[in-house]
Amino acid sequence: MISSAAPPHRKDAGPHRRRRIRHYRTMPARSSEPPTAADRSGDPDELIGSAEVARLLGYSRPDKLPQPLLDVADDTKYRDNGTVSQRQWRRGTVWRYQDTAAGAEIAGRPTVDRAGIAEQTGVSLPAVDNWIGNAASNGFPDPVAGRWLAEDVAAWHRAWLAAQRDALTTVDRSGDPDELVSMADAARIVGYASTESLNGSPILAYLMQHNEAADNETKPAGGTRYRWPRRVVWAAADARTARRGRRAGASRVIDRSGDPDELVNVDEAARVLGYRHKSGLPTKVLDLADIPKGPGQARRWKRSTLWSIDANA
Repeated sequence: MISSAAPPHRKDAGPHRRRRIRHYRTMPARSSEPPTAADRSGDPDELIGSAEVARLLGYSRPDKLPQPLLDVADDTKYRDNGTVSQRQWRRGTVWRYQDTAAGAEIAGRPTVDRAGIAEQTGVSLPAVDNWIGNAASNGFPDPVAGRWLAEDVAAWHRAWLAAQRDALTTVDRSGDPDELVSMADAARIVGYASTESLNGSPILAYLMQHNEAADNETKPAGGTRYRWPRRVVWAAADARTARRGRRAGASRVIDRSGDPDELVNVDEAARVLGYRHKSGLPTKVLDLADIPKGPGQARRWKRSTLWSIDANA
């Protein structure tokens, strides 16, 4: 009698053996570069969610959408713990992103992202974020699909530096650039009434950083009389503008009180760093969380980490 029972499954059952179905979460991620999408129909001002954006750009799932596209969402909603609950884009925004995502040029003109802006202008990412966030008042160029024309950024930065210098004290640029001058002379050169105005200033920090011991003198009663070439004082005055990433009147007050090892949430992190709302925290702060965001887990920072981030901003 021939048994009708199916033979046991064997690993070497031949080329027609049944293959185990892999769960989609174990499938390899698709390329971060979206294919060319043909669907340009609809109202360009219509707000659409991540699922529709993924469909338009050919991504298998919404969580595959690349960070540059997330950065240009037209509307972002946050949960109480600071995580993003929903993003929406205008169809036109998605189309513009699609037009430039395949390369770093727009009509043959080089573009930069946020990190590129920081490198091009010599400022920190938080300063760049502040420029972008205040574009309505400072005239920072508009992005195209999450990137900025490098030439537009350069032109804006030149104008911004000129405006910042115009708002600062007038610098006396007369005299021999190699002549050594004292602290009192330095204060006068940069337009301050007395050396007291230098205390705690970026100019004094620059001067001390670029001081050469061989240029200094020893006072008769002891102590050091600091001196610098005039050109160093001029450079210190010029460097003031490179440190002013925030618009006038928008300076933040840092709270350095409390246990440096205490872990705090996103709301407290924003308060410690002087931001009005947690949504204002720059990407650099989010990336340096001591406990990163994960499934069911919100970001946490040590107070000392936040203080260090601000000191290096």
